[in-house]
Amino acid sequence: MKKILLICTLFAVAIFSHAQEVEGRGEGERRPRFSQHEFRQRMQDFITKEANLTHDEAKVFFPVFNEYKNEQRKINMEIHALKRSKNVNEETNFEERLMKIAKLNTELAALDSVYYKKLCKLISAEKLFKILNIEDRMHRHMLQNYNRQHGPRGKK
Repeated sequence: MKKILLICTLFAVAIFSHAQEVEGRGEGERRPRFSQHEFRQRMQDFITKEANLTHDEAKVFFPVFNEYKNEQRKINMEIHALKRSKNVNEETNFEERLMKIAKLNTELAALDSVYYKKLCKLISAEKLFKILNIEDRMHRHMLQNYNRQHGPRGKK
């Protein structure tokens, strides 16, 4: 009876120690959910610091900039949905989707023009150019860090 109890205890310890190893390696763990608010706040802090925006400039700039990014994201999501649509077999449907994508790209260019004019009224064109480059650099840096941590997209 003591041998059976000892074997069961050892077996249970082995299972629990293996479970802790798996948890420690990150397998089975879920990544924290993406927080758009947190991301925006980090982006604003980074841009404010890197572009040397004053508090007053940042206060008037970021509401318009965030509005611009929201509109831009809506259009990009529509384009993405059209590209991922599964009805590729029908020739007319394919041509129709291409025309919609072209129209949305034109809307995106018009949106850029409108918001660049609005933003240039709030801050200098030089600072706006610097901010757009900073934003692009930050996105690239974040993707590189993500790929280092999680591997390239599609690999598991």
